[in-house]
Amino acid sequence: MSDKFEQGKPLAKLHLGAAGIETAEKVSPELLKFVVEHGFADMYTGGEFDQKSRKVATLASLVTSGNLPQLEWHIRGALENRLMNREEIKALIIQMTMYIGYPAAFSAMSVAGGVFAEFDQAAW
Repeated sequence: MSDKFEQGKPLAKLHLGAAGIETAEKVSPELLKFVVEHGFADMYTGGEFDQKSRKVATLASLVTSGNLPQLEWHIRGALENRLMNREEIKALIIQMTMYIGYPAAFSAMSVAGGVFAEFDQAAW
């Protein structure tokens, strides 16, 4: 793999978690390579934001755009790598309710609840 891939890979794991990386690789290794090199290596390395701020922005974007499979990956990564806790994630979804409406907020909260349940079963 390229140097950019190696630069972006730790950030991708930080934000997506191990399962998110595995899933993305199964879906499309080519797309994962592009996302890691350009999304994470290029956009997640600047000094303007810390990684928690980037995670908040990412989750808010995924919630408001309704990208629920990717929301699941990013919530898992946030918890797995302790970028955010459950209460912060729930508060973020509730905050987005005024922009996306109740049905979409319940859908996002359902995704979060599913990830929380996985972590409870795994005794995180």
